[in-house]
Amino acid sequence: MSSAPTSGADCSYPGRVTERKAVFDVRPWGADECLVALLGERGAKEFRALFDAFPDPVGVLWALRGDGRIVDFAFGYGNLAMLSGFRLPAGTPERYTLLEALPSMRGSRALDEYVRVCETGEPWVSEVTYDTPFADGYMLGTFVLRVAKLGDGVVTFLDEVTAQRRMEAELQAYANLVAHDLSEPLASMQLLVTLLEQRPDTPPSAEVLRQLRNSAVRGRELIDGVLEYARSGELRTERVDLARVVAEVAEDLRPSLEAHGELLVGELPEVEADPRQLRRVFQNLVSNALRFRREDTVLIEVSALRDAREFVVSVRDDGIGIPQEHARRVFGMFSRLDTSAEGIGLGLAVCRRIVEAHGGQIWVEPAEGGGSVFRFTLPREPS
Repeated sequence: MSSAPTSGADCSYPGRVTERKAVFDVRPWGADECLVALLGERGAKEFRALFDAFPDPVGVLWALRGDGRIVDFAFGYGNLAMLSGFRLPAGTPERYTLLEALPSMRGSRALDEYVRVCETGEPWVSEVTYDTPFADGYMLGTFVLRVAKLGDGVVTFLDEVTAQRRMEAELQAYANLVAHDLSEPLASMQLLVTLLEQRPDTPPSAEVLRQLRNSAVRGRELIDGVLEYARSGELRTERVDLARVVAEVAEDLRPSLEAHGELLVGELPEVEADPRQLRRVFQNLVSNALRFRREDTVLIEVSALRDAREFVVSVRDDGIGIPQEHARRVFGMFSRLDTSAEGIGLGLAVCRRIVEAHGGQIWVEPAEGGGSVFRFTLPREPS
């Protein structure tokens, strides 16, 4: 491509390839010619030896220039933590540039900072949250990102802080629950009891009793939801046939499925897992698909792919979908995009907690043609 940006070494790219590969096998990327040109054969070998076994993701990007300015970056080197964490196959450097792999980065502050680091040599440190398709893989998590200059490019270091940030967010959610959601029904009950005490000889009206009952039910829902979330990380694993688990969920939801949906189930594997907890995952995902349908009926498809190290289970629907900017938020505690919907917003948070307790990850993507596809991974071997 004559118009393609180029770097100092031969790091040109054949153009964007949009097909995403679902099956993933962790294999190191090939030789980085730009790294060899900068450090020599021995230096490049020692560089890779230093970072190959590094526990945190490390990557190298080389500047691609057009009209004398940096317009993109080429993938050079990624250590195994980077490749396995983001599910990036060995062919990534030949298939994508940075902006082709991550289009949302175009015009972003992060890209400007990468360019600034490369041109000035001044490092950049920031905290970033990913929940987005990335080339043939998927980036998921919150990281402290450190970017430093390396030749005519940058080296990036990612320190994952997902667990810490989630704990902070959950503590804040618990505080908000006590301060607002739980205190409201308690205050209502206290007020109604006070009114009843002021008229001890007058039987309470049906309306007062209804309000008391509703407040008590709301308080119990909140408490039960928090307890359910807390217990969702407790596992009792055994050999589980996922097809049987989904069949049980379909039987539980038969009236809703007969009225408003069609459930198609592909070939599903057997895994080492907690059947009771995985049943809750499928029940939440299928129930959500039925609830947030686009038309009177919704098509729900459950399938699985076998990767080198894990199974990738997908629950796809053709419903109203989830905007990409909310793809991470929906898994938060007490998160509800539709505040008019029933529930307290813990269903997907419970799904996330269960999947992660099994050693997997869960995310949501827009489905082709509309709707959403929830994907979660389960290890092929026990965690």
